[in-house]
Amino acid sequence: MRSNLAIGLRILFGRAPELLHTLPRDCYTRDIVSVPIGRRPVFIVNHPETIRRIVNEDREFYPKSDLMISTLMPLVGEGVLVSGGERWEHDRKMLEPAFMQMRLEALFPKMREAVDDWIRRLYTLPAETQIELESELSRVTADVMFRVLFSQPIDGEQASRVFHAFSSFQRRSPQFNLRVVLESDPSNPSPPSYDLLDDAMQIRGLIETLLDERLARLDQGEHFIDFAQAVIDARDTVDQPFTREQMIDQLAVFFLAGHETTASTLAWTFFLLSQQPQWLQRLRDELEQTLNQQAFAFADFRRLSVTRKILRESLRLYPPVAFLTRRALREDRFGKLKVPKDSFIVISPWLVHRHHAYWEHADRFDPSRFDEDAPASVAGSYLPFGLGPRACTGAMVAQLEATLILCEAYRRFDFMPVAPKAVQPVTRVSVRIEGGLPVILRTR
Repeated sequence: MRSNLAIGLRILFGRAPELLHTLPRDCYTRDIVSVPIGRRPVFIVNHPETIRRIVNEDREFYPKSDLMISTLMPLVGEGVLVSGGERWEHDRKMLEPAFMQMRLEALFPKMREAVDDWIRRLYTLPAETQIELESELSRVTADVMFRVLFSQPIDGEQASRVFHAFSSFQRRSPQFNLRVVLESDPSNPSPPSYDLLDDAMQIRGLIETLLDERLARLDQGEHFIDFAQAVIDARDTVDQPFTREQMIDQLAVFFLAGHETTASTLAWTFFLLSQQPQWLQRLRDELEQTLNQQAFAFADFRRLSVTRKILRESLRLYPPVAFLTRRALREDRFGKLKVPKDSFIVISPWLVHRHHAYWEHADRFDPSRFDEDAPASVAGSYLPFGLGPRACTGAMVAQLEATLILCEAYRRFDFMPVAPKAVQPVTRVSVRIEGGLPVILRTR
């Protein structure tokens, strides 16, 4: 077995600049991989028990990494995605009633409207037209989230601004460039680039405008049921609300989580189904039998077992976030390995989901592994939305959104990739398809 140093050198000097293309096979078979070169050590943690310790009982000693914070803070400020310690505990408790209040059933009509508008737009396109599907999915998920957040659609100009700003923001994110990680200094983090700041401010500017419009309409006596209203109404234990800037932070987190991760999941699911005709047929058979030409209703969400398994398997192979990064605030040990203070800790859903010790035929697309009578997966080996108290609280919203879009699209259209052999993953804020996913759109 090769040494950790040899593995680290291969990662660092791999031919491909994209980390997912560089990771050696050992990363998919070993529990812990250390990269003992560079300004600070890096540890890639694949062992489920160690992962659970990092994100649960020892989480106060493993906050979000400085690179993750410096990348995302221009967009989400001190929102719950990047905040830590007492601030995170305080804000999370304030937001819990908001999540309880915003039941999925209440959000569903808003999602439905956005998806219906998108389907109508696809019908207006010429027959056998080529579209860039990843871009289309980013736009419709952005529209869904703004309706869920603010009870209004994004107009054409706003949607274009948000989409281009987000695309640019992803490209400029340095978080998963391992060379940047190894050269970084946690005591003196590099400031984000001007361009990254500009992209983030464009997105925050739109959220700020919509929040101000909401506050003005509330002053006029209007009433709303959506996430923005839940954030506005949130109070802490001494009855204090979020400040205006804190509201923008939390709304930016919700938008990022509900838009970006869902678009990533859907793009990979559409691609996987294009390469797996038997599973696509099973999906359509289920839709025909369950929906019977009727509109997708909220109650159908729980009834679509095949669709749910397909999405779960897509999330296993292509988790929206490939790398969850932490910073060690104290010295520790992972098995026999000494972990120095300020080490950069990588928990990778991408690696754990494809780890040969935890998944049979780990690289194979096989939704039947989630059948009710299938063997249970190892605890901590499936983490598409994270684990522990900091797991994504909007996971069910994202799954409902993804199910609705997937079902309504495949009931009406075929999506044929133009160059399927060229499809490659790339790590941005989420796992995306390098160069997008051009497809031929065909009406059924």
